[in-house]
Amino acid sequence: MNAPVKPAPSSEIGSRVRALWEKRPGLLRGRNLWLVGGGLLVLLALWLAFKGNGNANPYRTAAVDRGAITRSVSATGTLQPVVSANVGSTVSGPVQSIEVDFNTPVRVGQVLARIDPTSFQQRVTQMRASLAQAQAQYATANADYQRYVALNNAGFASAQLMQQQRAARDTAAAAVAGAHANLASAETDLARTILRSPINGVVVDKQVSVGQSVAASFQAATLFTIAQDLSHLQANISVDEADIGDVRQGQEVQFTVDAFPDRDFRGVVSQVRQQGVSEQGVVSYTVVVTADNPDRTLLPGMTANADIIIERQNNVLRLPNTALRFRPNDPALVARGQDLVGNARAGAQAAAGGRRTWSGGQGGGGQRMVQQLTQQLQLTPAQQATLQRAIQEAIQNAPPPGAQGASDRRAAMRQVRQAAMAALQPTLTAQQRQALQQVEQGFAQRREVRNNVVVWVLRDNQPAPVLVATGIADNANTLLYSGLNEGDQVIVGGGPPAPSQQRSANPFGGPRGPSGGVRVRGG
Repeated sequence: MNAPVKPAPSSEIGSRVRALWEKRPGLLRGRNLWLVGGGLLVLLALWLAFKGNGNANPYRTAAVDRGAITRSVSATGTLQPVVSANVGSTVSGPVQSIEVDFNTPVRVGQVLARIDPTSFQQRVTQMRASLAQAQAQYATANADYQRYVALNNAGFASAQLMQQQRAARDTAAAAVAGAHANLASAETDLARTILRSPINGVVVDKQVSVGQSVAASFQAATLFTIAQDLSHLQANISVDEADIGDVRQGQEVQFTVDAFPDRDFRGVVSQVRQQGVSEQGVVSYTVVVTADNPDRTLLPGMTANADIIIERQNNVLRLPNTALRFRPNDPALVARGQDLVGNARAGAQAAAGGRRTWSGGQGGGGQRMVQQLTQQLQLTPAQQATLQRAIQEAIQNAPPPGAQGASDRRAAMRQVRQAAMAALQPTLTAQQRQALQQVEQGFAQRREVRNNVVVWVLRDNQPAPVLVATGIADNANTLLYSGLNEGDQVIVGGGPPAPSQQRSANPFGGPRGPSGGVRVRGG
């Protein structure tokens, strides 16, 4: 195999162009004119290409822009009707007829199927005969009793005889009541041979055919499944225990199904079930998502690939995630970036150490909290006293500040604040509660975790580290709080290889062999 042709340097290409120009009187004749023109164009294109390729390893950059960032939890589940009914049979017998099929709309009380009623009709006839017999026996016993009552009034019947006649009449009456009950039971079984729809809906499953014998021994056999309303579906999705802490009722859900991979559907978290399910050592929790299906596009049984929207921020500065993963190959540059992070961390620790303790005394964190809430909520003197007492009690129950780290102190401060809010809530008016909700939202935003990281920008064609504060991230971008402005270019890749890679590179341009030498192509 021939070796690849190495492109000529730009100086050599320029020399060839000048040589051809000097020979132009002899070349510019007839057909040679076209050949020379084409050759000049090719040489000019090569010269321009290689002249502009001054940097063999350029850096790739991307701009800091504005847009939306969404933090979500991914999970899968199965779509199913919100309300469905399993229709079965509590009596046994062969199926005589079926009145509906799959996808048949049904109304409450509509006949679905009939079971052969012959044996049940015979039992009803038998129970009616038994009832008539019991009623005749009661009439005879009652007539005898009335006759003995007359004899007893005339003094010809003893008390013992009256007691016997009264017992015979009561026994006959009880037999009549039992016959009535048996007849009602037989009539109920006869009515159950006709299967009717309990709800308005659509038949989504049918598990019976004409002539099939239904055996209802310990439980009713399911013959039909009816979905009440397919314009609303729900998906029971399984969320890992590591993510369930961020899932709340009412959160927005976006999901797709395999049948329509290019279409996004929307739903809402309607329930977070508290009972976990363990499978092969992995614990997951069921989250119920409800979704509208007005055009009946979604069908029960489809697999929903869902993203539960935990947090979304619109029109914020975004940094490409690839910029956070980039590191230059120069150890000196990497050291500069590490120094930036170390200095920022040391400054944060010094600032945290210089803060006042939340002692609750005069000028302490507790007093500042009372002053701030009094101003923001317009608290009355009685409400201020309640808040002050709650803060003092929470501080007394908290561990000493000196025995805690920074994270433990922040957790203790949150506990103090929560205890104070719980004690203050019952005393607030509706207007104060609304103002408190706005204060809590702002407090939650200020409490959001910000990470200080280093990204790299091009300055004088060299990477320079910049310390930035970042927040939430999605699959493509990360929220940018400070450090860069919109439109700034950050490095996302490229650049010269590490010095060790440059020394080990094959000077002939071919790949290296397995032992570090040059792998020779061909024979």
